[in-house]
Amino acid sequence: MRADEQTYRDVAKHCSSYSVKDCCKCTNKVGDTDVSCVTCRHFTSDSHCSLDLFDPIVENHDY
Repeated sequence: MRADEQTYRDVAKHCSSYSVKDCCKCTNKVGDTDVSCVTCRHFTSDSHCSLDLFDPIVENHDY
């Protein structure tokens, strides 16, 4: 699911399952630029959402 960083940020802002990794100090507040798929605990080391939520969010928001 590799995407550009802005898409990762936009998707994370709209994801109801966003959960920050233990090592990050990010929140899921609208406008918080630190929120990104890459800072989510569901984002795997091979750049995929373990919950398969990335594609549906992208399709619903036309990124």
